[in-house]
Amino acid sequence: MNTWKLALRNVFRNKRRTAITFLSIVSAASAIIVFGGFIDFSFEGLRETTIRTQLGHFQIAKKGYFEQGAGLSEQYLIDDPAAIEADIRRSPLVSATTWRLSGSGLISNGETTLSARLIGVMPEREEEFSAFEIVLEGRQLDEDTPDGCVIGSGLAKGLHASEDASLTILSTTLDGVVNAIDCRVVGIIRTASKEYDNVYVKVPLPLLQRLVDTQKVEKILVLANETRQTPELQTVIETSLRNRPGLEYRTWLQLAEFYRGVVNLYTSIFGLTSIVLGIVVFLSIANTMGMSAFERFREIGTLRAIGQTRAGIVKMFVFEGVLIGIIGGLLGLTAGALLAYGINALGGIDVAAPPGMSSGYTAFINLSPKAFLYAFLTSVAASTLSSFYPGYLASRMDIIKALHHS
Repeated sequence: MNTWKLALRNVFRNKRRTAITFLSIVSAASAIIVFGGFIDFSFEGLRETTIRTQLGHFQIAKKGYFEQGAGLSEQYLIDDPAAIEADIRRSPLVSATTWRLSGSGLISNGETTLSARLIGVMPEREEEFSAFEIVLEGRQLDEDTPDGCVIGSGLAKGLHASEDASLTILSTTLDGVVNAIDCRVVGIIRTASKEYDNVYVKVPLPLLQRLVDTQKVEKILVLANETRQTPELQTVIETSLRNRPGLEYRTWLQLAEFYRGVVNLYTSIFGLTSIVLGIVVFLSIANTMGMSAFERFREIGTLRAIGQTRAGIVKMFVFEGVLIGIIGGLLGLTAGALLAYGINALGGIDVAAPPGMSSGYTAFINLSPKAFLYAFLTSVAASTLSSFYPGYLASRMDIIKALHHS
C-alpha cells in the first residue's frame, strides 16, 4: 500500500509533464476507439447488405451443390422445397424463407446484347431479402408482374433501358437447348457491389423455371430475425436436416468470401494501428519516466541508503507506469466515447465509394466494446512496459553518487 501511495504521489509530482503524458495516452486511445468504431460500423453495414441482398443467413441445397453446383444442373436441384422448409419455418427464430433459382445468359434490347446473371425469386417473399437494394427507378417485383424483371443500374446503363422497357433473355435449358423469354423492366436497382449491378437480373421464379425448363429450385434461403441469432437457428436447421441426408447447408459467413476478405484486411489494419499507437505511447512514457528518474537521483539514493532493494526501486517505477496507464486509459475511454458521440451528432463521416462499390456512404462510429478494450489494454500495457527500463537504470545507481547529486 505504501508503494502505491508513493507511486501515485510521484505520478502527479510534475503536473505539466504528467498532463503531456496523459495527453499522448488520451490521443492514442481516442484514435483506437474512433477507428475501431468506424470499422465496426462498416463491418455491420457490409454484413447486413451481403445477407439481405444476396445470401440470407443460411442456404440449403442438395449435397455437393456448394462444391460442384456453380453451373445449373438437374443433379443439384431440389424437388420439393415446401416440405423441406416446413419444419424450419415453425421456429420463432426464422424471419423469412424463400426459394431461389439462378443461371446465366444474355439479355438484349434488340440492339445491344450483354451477359447477365439471372436470379429467379418469389416476389411475395422477396421484401426482406431485398431490404438493402436501393430502387433508383420503378419498383421491386410483385405478384402482379409475372413477366417483370428488375435489373442492376450498371446493366440498365449498358442497355440504355428504363422502366417499362422490353428486353429479351436468352439462355439454355437443362438439356442444353437454347431458349428465350421476354420481360418488362419494372425496376432498376443498385446494390453495394458495382460488379453485381453490371450483370444483375431478377425475375419471378416461374419465369426463370420456364426459361431453363424445370419445376425445381436451386436452393432455399433462410433469414433469421437478427444476425446474432444465427448460432441458435443453425441448431434448428441441423435438427431439421438430420433425416434428410441428401441435403446440406451453408451459413452466410461461409459463402461471403468478399466479406471475409474485407474483415481480414481491416482487422489487420486495426491491429497494426493499435501497435503503432502503442509504440508512440511507450516512447512518450519512457521519456517521461527517464526524466523523472534523472530528477530523483537523491531521493532514489536515500531510499537505497535506508534499505530499499533494487527490486523495490523497479517496483516503484512499474507501479507508477501502471497508474499512468490506468488513469490515462480511463481518460482516453471517456474522450474516445465523447468524440464518437460528437462525430455521430454532426452527421457522421462521408466516405467515398471504395473500389468495386457502386456508391459511397455515411459512416457513423459504433461504440465497439472490442475497440474500448484494445484502447485500454494498449494504454496500460505500453505504460507498464515503458517503466521497466527507467526503473532498472534507477535501481543500478551508485548510492554515494546519488546522495551527492545536486
